[in-house]
Amino acid sequence: MKNSEPRVSVIVTVFNEEKTIDSLLKSLKNQTYLPAEVVIVDGGSDDATFKKLKSWQKKWSRLKVYYQEGNRAVGRNLAIKKARYRLIAITDAGCLPEKNWLKALVNKQIEAQADVVAGYYRGLAKTPLEEAIIPYVLVMPDKIDPKGFLPATRSMLLTKKAWKKVAGFDESLDSSEDYDFAVRLKQAGLKMAFAKEAVVSWYPRTSLTDFTAMIAEFAFWDAKAGHLRKKVRFLFARYVFFFFLISMLVQTRWLWWGVMFGLTMLAYVVWAVLKNKKYVKKGWWWLPILQFMSDFMVMGGTMLGALDRRKLEATRNSS
Repeated sequence: MKNSEPRVSVIVTVFNEEKTIDSLLKSLKNQTYLPAEVVIVDGGSDDATFKKLKSWQKKWSRLKVYYQEGNRAVGRNLAIKKARYRLIAITDAGCLPEKNWLKALVNKQIEAQADVVAGYYRGLAKTPLEEAIIPYVLVMPDKIDPKGFLPATRSMLLTKKAWKKVAGFDESLDSSEDYDFAVRLKQAGLKMAFAKEAVVSWYPRTSLTDFTAMIAEFAFWDAKAGHLRKKVRFLFARYVFFFFLISMLVQTRWLWWGVMFGLTMLAYVVWAVLKNKKYVKKGWWWLPILQFMSDFMVMGGTMLGALDRRKLEATRNSS
């Protein structure tokens, strides 16, 4: 790193990452643009994660390690408070930043004089199911809108001033805290840029159970934070239409309504395959299963999250 180049603090939160922490630290240590420091907060691991971090700290002077039980928002806020430099790069446990990741983020920040830079990510699939999960969780390359692409904590850079302006991550959110943070950064009118070359690799969930739990969790905390995404509104509208067809079939018992419902569901299954088949070479037959499972998890999680938010607001108003 040249003296004229800006110094960057990379921050990460971890929890029970003993299987992935070595790979993450190696990828950060081998960046073409070295971070001036790496600040990692362990959120209360009960495996060997913290022990490994302390071992790494002894042999890599740029690594700073802290232990603070709490959710990811708590850990990220603490890490940024501890960071020494004005530029903060963020990635997540379970991710592998490519060797030019930090360089691409810094170059884009300098070029655009941006307060926030959104990096990109790609999925690393080992099985057909994991391959099919990726387009349900990540924004695929041909669907990126550079002007509207919101940063995620898998890959982003921002100034400490920007973090302070939006009062940091919301520590009341156990999940979806990075989406809430990104929305508030945008609402604050901060200058944003997109660095497609700042790529981290991400490992998807390995089972259907883990996938559905993740989708339900995201939907719940989105709704509890008061965020109802446009695609969620469309999702509810689709199922209102499906329910209408079923109700008409039950009420009238006309074969026509049964045919309409059958054709509609068949079209939905075909659509679920066709919209993502180009990204999924092996596990395309998982796509309709994931579509229906994610639909139910999103709707269920959203309704529970909205109900929880209403209860919380009612409690606040009565006190």
